[in-house]
Amino acid sequence: MNHYSAPLLLLRMSCVLLIYPVNSTFAKDLISSTKWNDNSGEHTLVIEKQISKDQSGEHLSIKQLTQGNVDWVLNDYVNDCILDIKLDVVTDSVEVNKTISDGVGTVLFAYKIGCIGGLDPVTVKYFAYKYGVKHSLRGEEHIVVESGSYGGENPPIPDYNLKKDKPLLNYMLKKWKAISTTKIN
Repeated sequence: MNHYSAPLLLLRMSCVLLIYPVNSTFAKDLISSTKWNDNSGEHTLVIEKQISKDQSGEHLSIKQLTQGNVDWVLNDYVNDCILDIKLDVVTDSVEVNKTISDGVGTVLFAYKIGCIGGLDPVTVKYFAYKYGVKHSLRGEEHIVVESGSYGGENPPIPDYNLKKDKPLLNYMLKKWKAISTTKIN
């Protein structure tokens, strides 16, 4: 039978806290949860966002589960912005498309991410997970205001996987304008 003195027990507990740090964020906000069935089973797409306690950073976590097991996870962060943080999921971009991959759901979603100090365009990231492989299209937000528009002058850039999948690339490029545009009245 082990007996520990109070100082020794306190020291051991301190070591445990160093090994298992306490999470520095508030509870996660569920942005979206989508369920679907396809040829490979029952799936759930979960999109969550966290804001740090001191409001100095935001974290986005997107994952797909099949039969309760994690298939893939995408995490992204924005930290230490001088003024404000923008980390917004484009809700109209979230979809599960079964026609792109022969009855198996291809998950598509986009978000806008960056530091802002007013009406600044930020990076737009548009992803597709097809058969568990990540494909991405990245570019700049296009902002439309009463007096005109700015940002997003250059075309988005596909990653290596997306360049190899022309049907998926064309599908995502057709949706890019709607996904990357922000209208401000």
